[in-house]
Amino acid sequence: MCEKLKQYKAEYGDTNVPQNYEDNRQLGSWVNSQRSGYRNFKAGKKMNYGMTEDRIQQLESIGFNWGNKQQTWEAMYEKLKQNKAEY
Repeated sequence: MCEKLKQYKAEYGDTNVPQNYEDNRQLGSWVNSQRSGYRNFKAGKKMNYGMTEDRIQQLESIGFNWGNKQQTWEAMYEKLKQNKAEY
C-alpha cells in the first residue's frame, strides 16, 4: 500500500488521500487506518493497527500527513495559490 501512496503523492503532491477515494477506496481506508493507528500507538493503546516506530519512519520519509489540520490547511492554501497562478 505504501507504493500506492507514493504514486498518489507523485500525482497530487500530498498524502491526503480521501477516505472514500474513488480511484482506490482501499488506499483511502488504509491511510485513515494509519492515522488512527498512529494516534493510538502514541497514546499507548492496543488497537493501533500494527503501527510501529519503523512504519512511522517509513511513512514520514515520504512526507505522510498524520492529520495535522494546520498542515493540511497550509497544503490546500498552497494548492489554491498554484491553481490561481495557473489559471
